[in-house]
Amino acid sequence: MALEKKQLVDIFGAQRVLDDVKTLEQYAQDQSFAPRRMPDFVVFAESAEEVQQVVKLANETVTPVIPYSSGLNFNGAALPDHGGIILNLSRMDKILQIDEENWSAMVEPGVTFEQLQAALMKKGFRMMIPFGAAPKRSVLSSLLERDPVMAAPSFEYGNFLIMDTELVLPDGELFRTGIWCTGGKPGGPMGPVRNVIFRLWTGAQGTLGIMTKMGVQINPIVKERKIFFLSFNELADAIEPLKRIQRREIGMECFLLNRFNLAALLSEDWKVPESFPTNPKPSESFEHFKTILPPWVLAVCINGASRHPEEKIAYEVKALKEVCYGLNVELKESIPQVSGLDRLLLHEILHPWGILKKFNHRGSVHGLTFKSSLACIAELEAVLKGACSARGYSTSSIGGYIVPLERGRAVHCEFDLHCDVNNEQETAKVKDLWLTASADLMNQGAYFDRPYGPWADMVYQRAGHYTTKLKEIKKALDPQGILNPGKLCF
Repeated sequence: MALEKKQLVDIFGAQRVLDDVKTLEQYAQDQSFAPRRMPDFVVFAESAEEVQQVVKLANETVTPVIPYSSGLNFNGAALPDHGGIILNLSRMDKILQIDEENWSAMVEPGVTFEQLQAALMKKGFRMMIPFGAAPKRSVLSSLLERDPVMAAPSFEYGNFLIMDTELVLPDGELFRTGIWCTGGKPGGPMGPVRNVIFRLWTGAQGTLGIMTKMGVQINPIVKERKIFFLSFNELADAIEPLKRIQRREIGMECFLLNRFNLAALLSEDWKVPESFPTNPKPSESFEHFKTILPPWVLAVCINGASRHPEEKIAYEVKALKEVCYGLNVELKESIPQVSGLDRLLLHEILHPWGILKKFNHRGSVHGLTFKSSLACIAELEAVLKGACSARGYSTSSIGGYIVPLERGRAVHCEFDLHCDVNNEQETAKVKDLWLTASADLMNQGAYFDRPYGPWADMVYQRAGHYTTKLKEIKKALDPQGILNPGKLCF
C-alpha cells in the first residue's frame, strides 16, 4: 500500500506535514560529499506517541523513515537516501528533568547543547560537551553519534555520558534501557551500570530505532580551575607527555590542537557561522596566528574539588610539573604569542563551539575522524600529510584536534580538509583526497567507528563476520527495512 499524505495528516495535522519543493530541498543535502536526494514528506513530531504512530504507518506502507533533530550532522547521516519521510524531532525540545542529587538530566531529541548548558549553569551544574559541537546541535543525537566529550569522567566507562534511554523500535514498540526499564526512576545513582545495551543504538544513524528521551550525566560547576599548556614542534613529541599525564590522571580536560585550528579559534575576524556550509571569508588575524603559533599545543585543565579546592589543584600541579621536568618539557601558564589564551580556553571548555569559526576558511569542513592508539597518532598524521602532498593540498591547511579516551587507553583524532562547495573543481579535488586519505588511514590501522557514507563500504568490507551479524540484527529488529535505509551496511 503506497503512503498517502492524508495518512500523515491524520497523525500530525495539516500544519505539521510538508511536501512543498522549497521545504523538501532543505532536507536534500548537507555540507558533506553525500549525494543529494529529496524526501517525499517532512513531518514534525511532538511526542513519543506520534513517533510510534508514524513508524507503525511506515511499516504498513513500507516507507523509509529518517529521524532528524537539529540538522547539524555534517556527514550525511540524516539524508533520505531512498526518499520517504523525514521525521523532524526538533519540536520535542523539553528538558524533562534536572536531578541535582543524582547528577543527571533527561532530555528530548530537540534539546540543544546551548539550551541545556544554560539551564544547568543556572543551577550550578554543567555537562561536558564535545569540542566543536554546534551550539544548536542536538544533545541526544550528538551523544548517540559518539561525538567524544573533552574528558573521560570515568576510567571504567570512558567518555560516555549516556544513562537511561527511551526509544521507539522499528516495529513501533516503546523500549527503555537501564534502571528505567526495571521500573526505577531514570537517572538514578547507579549511573550507566546495567545500561550498556544502549550502545547497540550508538553510531547506528537511526537505523535500529529512534531515541525519544536520553538521560545524560552532569557535574557541578567547579569555580577553581587552572589551565596549563605544553607546546611541541612535532606531534610525535607530544605522545610521551600526554601518556604520562593521562596515566597519572592529572587534570580533567586534556586535548591537543594544531596550529591551524588554534589560529581559527583565535581569529578576531571570524564568528561561528549561522549555517553550514558557509561562504569563505578572508582573515588577516587567522593568517597572522598561523605564522606565530607552535605547530601543536597541549592544554591541560586542572579542576579544584568541592572541598579544599586549592589543595587538589596544588597536588595535581605538582604532579604535572614532575612529568614535565622528567621529560624536559616546558610547562606554561600561557602561550607567549597569544594574550588571554587561558581565559579563552576555560570559556571554550564550557561552550566549545568557537572552533567552528574554522568553516570560514573555505566554507566547508570535511573531517577524517577516527580512533587510534596513542603510540600511532604521529604515524597516522604522516600518512595523511603524505596523501595531501601527493595531491597538491597544503599540509598547513589541515586542522587537527586530538583528545584522549578513557584516560589515555586510546585517542580520538579529527583531521580536517577544507574546500569551497561553490567551486566544483576544488570540491572534486578535496573529495578525491578525502576518499584516498580515508582508505590510506584505514590501511594503516586507523579505526573509523562512525562509518558515514563511503566509509561504510571501506569499514564493513574489512569486517565480514561483524557485518553479517549486524545485518542479522537489522533484519530481526527492522524486517521491513524502513529505518534510514542505505546507511551503515544496510
